[in-house]
Amino acid sequence: MYIDLILRNMSRFADMLFTYRLSSDQEDKIKIGHRVSIPFGRSNKPIEAFVVAKRDSLGPGDIGEDKIKEIFEILDVEPMLSQENIRLIMWIRNRYMCTYMDALNLFYPKGYRLEAKKIEKDGQVVWTYKDKKNEKKLSYLSLRYDLDTIDRIVEEKRYRLGPKQVDIIKFLGLNKSVESRSLMEILGVSNQTIKSLVDKDLIEVKEENYYRRSEARFRSPVKKISLNKDQVQVVDQIKEGFFLDEKKPYLLHGVTGSGKTEVYMELIEYSLNQGLDSILLVPEIALTPQMIARVKARFGDIVGVFHSGLSEGQKHDVYREIKNGNIRVTIGTRSALFLPFRSLGLIIIDEEHDMSYHSEMTPKYSTIEVARYMSLRQNICLVMGSATPSVADYYRADHGEYSLLELNNRANERAMPQIEIVDMKAEINRGNRSEISRVLEDEIVRTVNAGNQAILFLNRRGYASSVTCRECGHVIKCKRCDISLTYHKFKNKGLCHYCGHEEDIPSMCPECSSTNIGVLGLGTEKIEEYINKKYPSFRTLRIDKDTTSKKGQLEAILDDFNRQEADVLIGTQILSKGHDFENVTLVGIISADMMLNYPDFRSFEQTYQLITQVAGRAGRGHKRGHVVLQTYNVDHFAIRHAVNYDYKSFYKDEIRLRRAFGYEPFNNMFRLVFSGNNYNIVKNNATKFIETVRYLLEARSIEVKGILGPNECSINKINDRFRWQVIIKDEVMDVKEIKSMLRYICISKFDQIFDKDININIEINPNSFI
Repeated sequence: MYIDLILRNMSRFADMLFTYRLSSDQEDKIKIGHRVSIPFGRSNKPIEAFVVAKRDSLGPGDIGEDKIKEIFEILDVEPMLSQENIRLIMWIRNRYMCTYMDALNLFYPKGYRLEAKKIEKDGQVVWTYKDKKNEKKLSYLSLRYDLDTIDRIVEEKRYRLGPKQVDIIKFLGLNKSVESRSLMEILGVSNQTIKSLVDKDLIEVKEENYYRRSEARFRSPVKKISLNKDQVQVVDQIKEGFFLDEKKPYLLHGVTGSGKTEVYMELIEYSLNQGLDSILLVPEIALTPQMIARVKARFGDIVGVFHSGLSEGQKHDVYREIKNGNIRVTIGTRSALFLPFRSLGLIIIDEEHDMSYHSEMTPKYSTIEVARYMSLRQNICLVMGSATPSVADYYRADHGEYSLLELNNRANERAMPQIEIVDMKAEINRGNRSEISRVLEDEIVRTVNAGNQAILFLNRRGYASSVTCRECGHVIKCKRCDISLTYHKFKNKGLCHYCGHEEDIPSMCPECSSTNIGVLGLGTEKIEEYINKKYPSFRTLRIDKDTTSKKGQLEAILDDFNRQEADVLIGTQILSKGHDFENVTLVGIISADMMLNYPDFRSFEQTYQLITQVAGRAGRGHKRGHVVLQTYNVDHFAIRHAVNYDYKSFYKDEIRLRRAFGYEPFNNMFRLVFSGNNYNIVKNNATKFIETVRYLLEARSIEVKGILGPNECSINKINDRFRWQVIIKDEVMDVKEIKSMLRYICISKFDQIFDKDININIEINPNSFI
């Protein structure tokens, strides 16, 4: 019997299926999805591979029988991958133009590795290997016999027991089973003392798997909330379609504070009652500790958490507990979608509009697309919720591809907070050059004096956005990236927000030697300094990447603010996601214009979403909320519709623009980024790509249309690598033809067309064009 395998090998030349032979005693044991060890290459080095197909004979395209090798062994008792996993791996490889290995790594559990090394055996150098798993076990100690029997054995065999050994035997006589570390601490004994009793066969050791849980600081009381009429209607509609064979994904459009989380919890409970598991995806797990606390409070120990902040050991244990059926509900970021659930029945994607659901690492997949594919192939109920759905997904709902559900009112029947616009151009004309308008400053004072809390939002961390010479205009830039350094006053350094490089700010201009060095722009650090200096009695907290880089810092800040130990919370877009503070009555949006000017067709959409999401943090309790929005562009349609919480009007204006320019959802867009260490070589390779595309299209008499570039990327250099890009719209060719052409040029013919040190990154409908 023969098997087809995907190799765990990063080489581009290993991106194919390999055929191996099974020994007769392996044929009945091997299953699709099994992880195996195989000899690979001329040296027959042991590497891992996964079985994706079994067959009895070779086909006409296979290599000769004499060249086919036999596998070493099956590494696991049960297959690591399911048939559905393998089907999804194939789909991801095709959809996102990545390798088998790239797709496989999404499913591969952390903490597993095959270590191979050469040893000398019988005068020959051979390979040996060991399969390692990052598992933690606890040792439990107990007496092998009763105390009378132990006394008799000690006397018959003339064992000489020390005082510590006697203490251990007496202690275990009173306690049936004790964890070894605990016993060592209680009695003050060493591991060697315990081992000597094990060697004498007087006590026995039993190892048990230990589940490394992630502990959360937030706690939530267990309380059953009765759903209102609108929530009940939404839940009932989803339940009715739960077991339909041809159900559509659900798009839940609910205003901030409408109780989407309670809807999710009811659906999870219903899924569990049907014997099915659930995944609740959130954009960034660290940003939603309250959500974790609420779900755990309701469903207890069957809830698992999975995100990038966990250690490899913790990830491994969550994987194992899900595979064993002990975790039935998982809250996680996008990677949780690939965990080995036994009977997955429900996928919920909260804040479905968030860009965090688009992977920035290869494979650059869309969580929404993968979840849609899974729901279709595996008949899983998919629910996507947001107060500001992505324009592309709302278009699909508007045209019947999704079932649209709506929650148009807050769950507590409170009004949405009023948004007051402040024209910053008029503010300057009145002589106020501060970053905070008089209106917002008066509101902050009024709010704090009334015993309430305020949130100030600015989507830029640091103190100032750039450091410049006031004499010649020279801007201090990152040495590795084509971008200005952001000034961070608490470090007194310039920091690159792309590569992490930091350096001292020079006291003299490197261009003109002037000492007149100053800073321009503003960041959260500067806003915090302003409030602290002007109102020293106000208690402030700041929440951005600088203050939350260490484990536990974010939860600590949110917890302190939730317990009203601060009056004002200043932060970046972390504040826009999933937080529920009952005492917050004021939200100040320092600058609503930052996103509007980004070189990205989604900038208007992202502006509307950020304003609406941040505004939604106000007035979530029993007190009326108020929002002050500062802008230099009061007439922009994204600003006007956000002020009125009018998503449908915003959608109509935005979709009209998308249709006119052929943007998503009307066309797919492919972005190819060419990068390398030499500017001219990168430029030449991007040009060679375009020339090859034109040659292929003209050979098929296809009009060369819908191709933009090659052009320098908006940020031309990141981390010492120059970047050029090409954008291709599927205006003339369909998606399948474009992908086939790109795979042929960029993968199959890479060595014939491009220089070896060039990297080509291909992305479909990219997250950003910067």
